[in-house]
Amino acid sequence: MLKQANKKLLVLPRYGWLPEIKYVQIQTHSRCNASCLFCPWIESDHHANPGKMTDETWQLILRNLVPFSGTINNGKMIPYLMQEPLIDKTIFQKINDIYRYFPKTCVEVSTNGTALTESVVTKLFECFSGKRHDLWVSHHGIDKQTFEHIMELDYEKSLENLIYLIKASNSKFIIKIRGAGTSFDKKHVYFSREQYLEYWKKLTVDHQLNMDNVSIDAFHFHDRAGTLHRSERGANQLNMGVVRKIDPEHPFHCPRIDEWLHFGWDGAIRLCCMDYHKEVILPNIKDTSLLEYFHGPVYRDLVEKVSGRKKCEDGFICLRCHTPGG
Repeated sequence: MLKQANKKLLVLPRYGWLPEIKYVQIQTHSRCNASCLFCPWIESDHHANPGKMTDETWQLILRNLVPFSGTINNGKMIPYLMQEPLIDKTIFQKINDIYRYFPKTCVEVSTNGTALTESVVTKLFECFSGKRHDLWVSHHGIDKQTFEHIMELDYEKSLENLIYLIKASNSKFIIKIRGAGTSFDKKHVYFSREQYLEYWKKLTVDHQLNMDNVSIDAFHFHDRAGTLHRSERGANQLNMGVVRKIDPEHPFHCPRIDEWLHFGWDGAIRLCCMDYHKEVILPNIKDTSLLEYFHGPVYRDLVEKVSGRKKCEDGFICLRCHTPGG
C-alpha cells in the first residue's frame, strides 16, 4: 500500500465558496500521432470518439475561468490533455488567447517532438516571447531501438527536430526534455536514468548544444491509474492494480480536485489526466457554468468520494492511482 497523499482534506463546497483553481488542462482536439507503450491514448474514450473543440466551446471555457484569474495568473494554463497539441493548427491562436485572458500565467505545451518543424518552432517562440512558458518534449529512448519501441515514432526525425529546437532557442526559452525508461515499480526497464543522462551528455557534446534553460528529466513512467488494457507490446503488464484505500478511516487529498480543472474536446469536465476511459462522468461546460458546477451536487459527491468522507465504489480510479497530482 502506497503512502497516502498529504493530510490536507478536500474542502466541501458551500454557497459563495470556490476552490483556488491554479492549473487548467484543455483538450483542444482528440488526436495523437504516437502510441507510447505506457500511454492509454490508443484505447482511450477520446480516440474512440474523436473530435475537435469548436471556437465557441474554447471561448466559453475561457470566459468561465475569468473568476479564477488571480490564481490562474500564478499557475498554469495547459492547452492539451492526453493528446498531442502541436498537430492542432489552431494551437498558436489558442496560446495567444490564453495570454490575452491571463497575461501573467504560464502556458505549458508538451509534445512528442515530431511536429517541431522549423515553422512550428518559430511560431511557438513568437507566442512565448517575453511570457511565462514551459515547453516539455517527450523523448523516451536512448537510441533508435528503445525510442521506436516505446513511442512508435521516427527516431531520426524526432531527434533532428529536438536538436533544431535547442539550437533555435539558444537558451532564450525554457525547455524540459523528458525521458522515461523504467517503470514506477522498477519491474520493467527499457533504459535507466543514468543511461538517459549519459545519452544527453553525449548529444550535447556531439552537436555543441547550448543547454542553458534546458533541463533533462529522467523519470519513472507509471500505469496511468491502471488504465492500460491492451496486450500489445505487453502494455497491460505494466498495471500495478489497487494501491490505496480511500474511506472515512483513510482520508485522502488530490490537488487535481481542488486546484486543477480539466476539459475534454467536447467541453465535458474531466476528472484528471489519468481518466483516459472517461470512467467518471462530469457535467459539460455547455450545460452548466463553473460557478454552478462547484456549488452543485455532482462536485460535492466527487469531493466526498475522493476525500474519503464516504466510501467510493470498488474499482474507483483514485484507488489505482499512485501519483496523486499527476
